[in-house]
Amino acid sequence: MLKEYIDIGYIPDENDFICEYHLEPASGVVFEEICNHMAKESSIGNWTDISILSPKIAERLKPHVFYIDKKKHTVKVSYSQDLFEFCSVTQILSAVAGNIFDSKMINKLKLNDIAFPADPVSELWGPKYGVVGVRELLGVYDRPLLCATVTPKVGLDSATHAKVAYNCFIGGCDLAKDDENLTDQKFNRFEKRAELTFKARDDAEESTGERKMYICNVTAPTCEEMIRRANFISNIGGHYIMINALHTGWSTIQTLRDVTEELGLAIHANRTGYDAFTRMNEHCISTYLMTKLARLVGFDQLYIGDIDKIHDVKKELITLRDCFIMDKVKEKEKMHILSQNWDGVKPMLPAASCRLDPTVINEMMSIFGKDIIMQFDSTIYSHPMGTIAGAKACRQAIDAMLAGTSLEEYGMTHAELQAALNNGA
Repeated sequence: MLKEYIDIGYIPDENDFICEYHLEPASGVVFEEICNHMAKESSIGNWTDISILSPKIAERLKPHVFYIDKKKHTVKVSYSQDLFEFCSVTQILSAVAGNIFDSKMINKLKLNDIAFPADPVSELWGPKYGVVGVRELLGVYDRPLLCATVTPKVGLDSATHAKVAYNCFIGGCDLAKDDENLTDQKFNRFEKRAELTFKARDDAEESTGERKMYICNVTAPTCEEMIRRANFISNIGGHYIMINALHTGWSTIQTLRDVTEELGLAIHANRTGYDAFTRMNEHCISTYLMTKLARLVGFDQLYIGDIDKIHDVKKELITLRDCFIMDKVKEKEKMHILSQNWDGVKPMLPAASCRLDPTVINEMMSIFGKDIIMQFDSTIYSHPMGTIAGAKACRQAIDAMLAGTSLEEYGMTHAELQAALNNGA
């Protein structure tokens, strides 16, 4: 019958989508019953009368619950590729992470991962530049990249915003970016801010002899306006744009990625709002899957948050690293990670906020190597000698780590770093 979706031992076809869930039924609900319900609701279950849907088609399209571990509350479901418009992340998530989260039969539900077959992986853009391309844009190949969010995040006028970015560039930052809250407010209009900050970038490049990148936030009320802003950035000599990924939506993101392919723009994604999806650890969409989707749709770099106590989240960071950069990811049962063949999709750069601390820098590099963007905003802007010195101190801290020298020893010959250390950095 149509409701019989449990098929333990079924071997998924290579073209199937595989989803792993953490599933806890509501009180009084039999585990197998909720597995059936979840598979039905996420696929062909809207048809309640078998006569409406051809049994032949139903048999071809119905998903298979092929793995159940009641003790660990783990369920794996295989979905036919034909159920999806497989280049539409929005439609895919609407099915496998949609109404099933609303079911009163379910107490807790977490979508841990989706294993994507070859067709959608090859059809989706992936990053335009990725790790190698971003390094080529900047001409920096042998160290982590240094980025600063222009601060205060909102409230600066366009000219002051550009001046702050200039000081960060002069001090040694490779990238300066808008905050996610800054788009086109009356006190800091988008076009004027972009024009002035790109002029500041040009001046900083001339002064330092280094390539610099300004990441302007093109998040907008409509896709049309977002595209207009991306074109504006390209026309005035920009190479980067930023978008508030989650709140703009997957279809908007995929639209932007189509546009940037022609414009030659790299995309920085801010993940503001992720915790609304991921913080309730047993009823959510996993951070890992959100990261995987970000790479699929084509971000060149993704902000992964504030990293303070790395030892508390080291295993999670290692799995995220694999999702960012690996071409083939092996299944990790304990971490609830499914195998994934990225089939040549370019790796994506992680960006993280870090304390100016040798342990943090060393540990971040032990996980991600040199391919990470580090942000030290608080150290830059709280430096007793000013913003330029704050940026210099951060660059010096990275240089010290690469040289295998302690910050204290390096600070003895670098006044900016020493002042930062004395200031409690």
